[in-house]
Amino acid sequence: MRRQPLVILLLLSCAQLQAEIAHSPLISNRISPASSQETHAAISAVCPQRLAYEKMVNSIDDVEDLYVDVPVHIALEQRQRKRFALKLNNSTPLTILFSLPVARQLYYNQTANVLRLATPAKGPGIAMGRLVLPCALRGQYDLFVQARQGGALKLEAQAKHPQSSAMLNHSHRIAIRTQNRVRKRQLIVKWERSKFDYHAMHYCLVVQQVGSGEVNDFATFCEAIYAYTQQQQQTNSRASSAPCSGASNMFDLVWSRAPKRARHLNPRHNLHIVCTGARTQQQLRGLQPNSSYRLQIFGVDQRLQNMTLPLASTQVHFNRTNPTALREQNLSLLKIGGLHGVQVYSFKVPTTTPPPPFMRYLLLPCAGSEIRVKLLHHHKEVANLGNIYAPTYIKQEGIKPGQRYLMRFEPNNEDEALRAQKVRLALSSERLFRDLPELPKNVTVFNVRTRCTSTTLAWNSSPDERALSYCVIVFSLPQRSGVEYTNYCMDFGALRITQHKNFKFIRCREKQPSPNDKLEMETIFGLTPGDSYLIYVTANLSMGKPLPYQTLTVHMGSQCVDLESQEQPEYY
Repeated sequence: MRRQPLVILLLLSCAQLQAEIAHSPLISNRISPASSQETHAAISAVCPQRLAYEKMVNSIDDVEDLYVDVPVHIALEQRQRKRFALKLNNSTPLTILFSLPVARQLYYNQTANVLRLATPAKGPGIAMGRLVLPCALRGQYDLFVQARQGGALKLEAQAKHPQSSAMLNHSHRIAIRTQNRVRKRQLIVKWERSKFDYHAMHYCLVVQQVGSGEVNDFATFCEAIYAYTQQQQQTNSRASSAPCSGASNMFDLVWSRAPKRARHLNPRHNLHIVCTGARTQQQLRGLQPNSSYRLQIFGVDQRLQNMTLPLASTQVHFNRTNPTALREQNLSLLKIGGLHGVQVYSFKVPTTTPPPPFMRYLLLPCAGSEIRVKLLHHHKEVANLGNIYAPTYIKQEGIKPGQRYLMRFEPNNEDEALRAQKVRLALSSERLFRDLPELPKNVTVFNVRTRCTSTTLAWNSSPDERALSYCVIVFSLPQRSGVEYTNYCMDFGALRITQHKNFKFIRCREKQPSPNDKLEMETIFGLTPGDSYLIYVTANLSMGKPLPYQTLTVHMGSQCVDLESQEQPEYY
């Protein structure tokens, strides 16, 4: 009678143990038909991509682990199915080799089938015997195979691209150039084309915002894609909470976006990937001022199964546009913003003995444009001159040695934005420019008299006391040409002038010492009645560059008799 309570306790403990076993993970892997339907319905509601994977798992019970660089030998009967589980700890190109033709399905992190991301291999028998993922992200891969015929299957996973051994020595470093547009929060990135597979190479730009810590380059493009996808999941609350975060939609963030000339960067992200196709430049918008960015260029070979390789990297500080430094006594050709904003240039007052009392500037607007220039010192406006359309001298007094000034050029108004593209500038701390002649305040060339075959010109004499000469250059002007302006930036060297397609002739003479007469005159013979001509007058030093006066357009009469100049020869 005393043993009955003991038996009852043993029966109760056995029942409790069976209940615990029934709730263990081992029993939960067995899915009953009723619970399977409920599970599939719940999964398909939140993640339709997961449903296909669950169906494949339920139909195949035979599972085997697959490791990188470890071949697996297994015997398969005809139409037999097999599942292989591969776990990657690092993002890397992945190549899977098959010794038998098999039907394949590949899933990443138990969600979408990523077989469509594999690049096809060319050649007889290669497509069925090789599976290549240009970038396999870190995580778990489930490979489902079905034998088309019975035999021994050898399966091997390699963490490399099959074309990596065929790469040339790409130790060459292509150059990256950048241009800051801080006011518009834009950065223009340009780079050279890769010498490796020149015509088949596409490009992807990886942009990292540098914080307080140091940012290292990504060793491979696959690592950059993995970091980018992880960032997307962390910043997007839906992606972080949903069970449907497969590699298919992750890769779409990078590969499926069409190249664009300009790409706006998300301010909430520190890492950005922009693929540009075959283009070698990209405009980035939405950058943060006073920030540093790490730029990496990766090449994607379209002919070698999207093989990726690093090409170049650099770091740029997005703070302000570094102004181009100007040199004294040098006639520089500078760009003006036009439709793309203003351009800024800098110069420093030389430290000479004795110190310079002033600075002189010579402005030559090109192509008949009208520009405006502002002179700045320590962000304060020192001078502001507008309506500059002819050679203009500016004299700045009260300077100190070592001071740095900025010159900001821009079109004078919106109508001049198309023509105002370039300007020539020279600066000097001396009274005269060493290699440039002095021009008078009025650079107009006057038409004194025009006959059938000749014309007489007059212009103001140069105030330069050095040995000087004048050249009269005549161009034939087509009848339908609307050229009525002076290109002060033309190369007036004798050799370049004579090679111009509309060049007719040139005549030069020395300046005559005449202190009382301030006008110079010259008569041009040998012109054709009825034609039109564009005439330049230039002042020249013995050594240096000539400077032009304003042009003069002359239209010759078509019905007249000019006996006085018919026997005059042309000039060459």
